[in-house]
Amino acid sequence: MPAEFVKRVGEIFRSGKPIEERLREFTASVGQFLPGGVLSVLLFDRDTEDFYMRATTLRYTPSSELLHYSAAGTVEELALREQRVVTLTEVHRAANSRLRGDMVFFPLISSGEPLGVLAIQSASANGILQERMEALSEASALLSDAVGVSLREESAALRMTKIAAINEAGINIISTLDLSRLLKLVATSACLIMEAESCVIRLLDSQTGKYAIREFYGMKAESDQKDLFRMDKKAVTDILKGAPSVLVRDVAEDEGWKEFAGIARTLICFPLKSDGEVVGTVSIFDKFPHKTFYPTSFNNDDMGTFEKFIRYVEKAIGNAIAFERNDRLKNLDEATGLPTLKYFQGRLLHELARAKRFKRRLVLMICEVTPRIPDREFAAVDRGEMVVKRLAAVIRASLREYDVVARISEWKFGMILPEAEDGKMSAIPRIKRAISGEVEDIRKKIKDVKVDLRFGHASFPEDGEDHEKLIFKSNILKM
Repeated sequence: MPAEFVKRVGEIFRSGKPIEERLREFTASVGQFLPGGVLSVLLFDRDTEDFYMRATTLRYTPSSELLHYSAAGTVEELALREQRVVTLTEVHRAANSRLRGDMVFFPLISSGEPLGVLAIQSASANGILQERMEALSEASALLSDAVGVSLREESAALRMTKIAAINEAGINIISTLDLSRLLKLVATSACLIMEAESCVIRLLDSQTGKYAIREFYGMKAESDQKDLFRMDKKAVTDILKGAPSVLVRDVAEDEGWKEFAGIARTLICFPLKSDGEVVGTVSIFDKFPHKTFYPTSFNNDDMGTFEKFIRYVEKAIGNAIAFERNDRLKNLDEATGLPTLKYFQGRLLHELARAKRFKRRLVLMICEVTPRIPDREFAAVDRGEMVVKRLAAVIRASLREYDVVARISEWKFGMILPEAEDGKMSAIPRIKRAISGEVEDIRKKIKDVKVDLRFGHASFPEDGEDHEKLIFKSNILKM
């Protein structure tokens, strides 16, 4: 009978059925071989150091992700760590007892890797016979091989699927140059590929020097998002202190993260680098594997997979930032830092449409600033640009923050004053006074410098409702 049992187990594991079905058949076969016994197949997770139940003869079979417990200090851990069969036999039995209780723990080892434990409980008159123990030992060896092959295939298939998804997403990511659209694509792709619930992306703000949140993807309510952002801030702080990455498997079990228990269970955070400098971070929270409704922990395999994705993201964000910078520079005058004629024309159409829609007044102004500088060999052009640069700053400072100022030709500046009820009457004298004061200051360095000023202006709707009419009227310049 033991030989037949071992043969039956071999046939079960050689079949082409899914591993879960083979495990159910295996436990049923052991249950028939060992009447009065209860057995469970417990697999060990090296990242969480927990045992997860994958199959059992218990009448209620919970999900393997649901029924798990810490391996620390258990007999199961002893059997697996020392790779030996551990047998527990009842010794303090009552004199009139007809049955004896036994527990046996067979370690499951495949290719030198600890996989889990086959745990057996038995109640019998004389305990588990030696021949049955030997048959169970052979069966556990067959179980180890089958589980080992299945886990390796499962891991490889999952990894290849994710890598294929990363490569496909990477092509789309790298080809996206619009930064806002790119960040949305990165956040959604990160969650889909890594089976994460939420993603937070931060980028360095060159003006404030802070790492601001630029994109969030997830199902968290707005009230919960604030707590998640605090959690992300702690991970980002660790990155900025020099950590190459952050992995928190279980927030509730990690001493440094316990304050965030209940917000998220697990997280991964990676820096985004450009030329060795951290330009941003990407964080993902809570792993929800396929067909589950509760989070499991991210592990080292997830770290490796996510890092491949991050390499694509770094290249894509570097390209998008460079493209955005170059596009911005196309619309800026190099000498004064003001927008160019191309930008000014587009903005005029936009502001004019807005004025029409809301029935507001708009003033278009042209200011021609012509410096007259005494000739000096090898210096006249540079000094002229210096004067114009200073006067451009004065014009900008003389207007409201939301007014538009652009350098539209060598000596001309165009201004758009939205909602300026008295713009043409108050702005011109103000600009004249400011320029006059600046010219006096310039004379301290360039003697005999003079500046000719001419202004032109047009108002919507008084001088026309068409941009061409407004431009024509404003180009009639007067001293």
